[in-house]
Amino acid sequence: MVRKSDMRCGAKTRLGGKCNARPARTGGRCKWHGGCSTGPRTSEGKAKVALNLPRTAPCSRARNPK
Repeated sequence: MVRKSDMRCGAKTRLGGKCNARPARTGGRCKWHGGCSTGPRTSEGKAKVALNLPRTAPCSRARNPK
């Protein structure tokens, strides 16, 4: 059984090894490898994300009338 204190990020580094940083949250990755990502918080950031959504969704025509 792995203790919480022994957990490591484990993401592949540029040199090919594993990241030894401690995970930021329960996701298992450290803050440099996506552990603290909370998504957009401002209305400007949310608008940018909405533009990058796939246009194949059923409701996408109402949102992006291109």
